[in-house]
Amino acid sequence: MLGNLKDFISVVQDGLSSSNNLRHTLQEVQKVTNIFKDKQKTSTESRVNFGAGGALLEKYQEQWAELHENADNNAKAAEEVDKLIINLHEVSKKRLKSATELANNLSHLPNLTANVAQCMDSLKNVQILLKDVEKELVEFEDIVERSNMEKWKLDHHYELSLYKKKKMAQLEETRIRLAKENEERNNEIERQQLAELQVKRENSAAAFQSDVARYLTSGSLPTGTSQQPPSTTLEQIELDVDRTDLEKFLEET
Repeated sequence: MLGNLKDFISVVQDGLSSSNNLRHTLQEVQKVTNIFKDKQKTSTESRVNFGAGGALLEKYQEQWAELHENADNNAKAAEEVDKLIINLHEVSKKRLKSATELANNLSHLPNLTANVAQCMDSLKNVQILLKDVEKELVEFEDIVERSNMEKWKLDHHYELSLYKKKKMAQLEETRIRLAKENEERNNEIERQQLAELQVKRENSAAAFQSDVARYLTSGSLPTGTSQQPPSTTLEQIELDVDRTDLEKFLEET
């Protein structure tokens, strides 16, 4: 009997020392309780109350179960708190990192301000350069326009030279043709004047022969002298030629 009680107490102590063996402890306690109940039934003759500590033991069992349940709840709560602490640690770490980056960026703010000022100065210089480039482009466009104009003039001058050569050739042909026509006309007029002169000479010769015959027959010259035309030579004959159109044409060319 005392040996069984001693085993029960040792089992309870072992169960209290380790929360992992709670179920085994409760089973052992139940076995001991059943042993006490069996002993109580079999030993009716004995006056010893073996179940005197059963209520107390049951109370301890209930308290121990409640403690174990609270321990489980505390473990779960501890896990949740641990997760919350980990999340808070991560958030704090991120915020610390952000704050560090912010402080680092703020430390670079003077350099950034100086760089921005330098960029503004560079932009001003670029604006001035753009104005200069714009002026240069306008001048370049003027040069290109003048070059195109000069090229156009040269092309037209070349075309005009070709046209002038062509017209000069045509004018030379016209001049030669007119000179030829004029020469032919002069020759025709000269032939006409020579024919008229020949007729006058024949008439003068006929009149002279008539006067000679009358002189021979009558012995005296006629009182009325015939009007003989003065003798002329071919060099003294001047042709009546109108050279106004020819001279005007040559002046235009």
